[in-house]
Amino acid sequence: MTYNPPIEKVLQGLRSGKIIGETKITMECLDAIASSTVYMKAKRPEDFEHEITEYLALFLKERPRLILLANASRYLINEVRQGIDKGLSVTELKKLVTLKAMEFNKSMRSAIDKIGEVGARYIEDGDVILTHGASTTVLSILAKAKEEGKKIQVMVTEARPDFQGRILAMALADLGLPTTLIIDSAHYYYIRRVHKVVLGATAICPNGCIVGKVGTGAVALAAREHRVKVYVAANTQKITAEVAFAEEASYERGDPSWVLPQEEIQRLGIFVANPTYDVTPPEYIDLIITEKGAVPPQGVILIAKEIYGWPLVTFKHTDFFEYIT
Repeated sequence: MTYNPPIEKVLQGLRSGKIIGETKITMECLDAIASSTVYMKAKRPEDFEHEITEYLALFLKERPRLILLANASRYLINEVRQGIDKGLSVTELKKLVTLKAMEFNKSMRSAIDKIGEVGARYIEDGDVILTHGASTTVLSILAKAKEEGKKIQVMVTEARPDFQGRILAMALADLGLPTTLIIDSAHYYYIRRVHKVVLGATAICPNGCIVGKVGTGAVALAAREHRVKVYVAANTQKITAEVAFAEEASYERGDPSWVLPQEEIQRLGIFVANPTYDVTPPEYIDLIITEKGAVPPQGVILIAKEIYGWPLVTFKHTDFFEYIT
């Protein structure tokens, strides 16, 4: 595989944890693909398709549960294949990929802005909001609520072990929103002071369950026990047709050294469990806020049918892995 600086830069960012958040990761990967075409050596359209697929596979191997990235990858490959069917040259395909990558990123930004507008309608003046970890869509909603003049306060969990919540807390503080950063285990302690819970998601399954940063389910459960409304903010590009996705994601584990240094793990013989995701059942969620509007979890299947058809056409991101050489 040809050395490609934009691709390598993003891969290093993913491996080091410097690029986080589903939307941010997907945008960075697509920007890298758009910038990388000048380094590609393919002479034939079919070879170009193979080369693009190889690079997308590398990204997906680093983040195999990112439905947003998987859907973006599928979109790009389908555009390339259609271009080949139309008889486009390699030069024309390179321009096409750059254009379509930019268009997909633009569509994500537009969706995030729209989710902010829709979600802000459910935030009232004086609300205390609790959120878990970092989410671009949650930030959009809270920023829009402030823009509308609503005086709100936000509590953000740290989201250990990679502390994504600190990033969101700093972003909220930069907006001038009163923000409290709390340790993850304190969510139950503070839930009785909260008016609403607003959460992001890694993926939305057809049955309405949510795959999110580990700890999402615990926050939603505490909210349900205290009769606090739970809103999940995510664009429809995060809806998956894979009915088994939630179960597969629940088995994924992060690097144990994020929790305890590797030398201590080996010295003490401690097994470190660092699950990446958990699954929140639909009964813990009041509404899912998308760029197409807010729907109850039971309504997700209708959006899934619109996107994937019926019966749902399953796409597996692992299909890309055969291209890695």
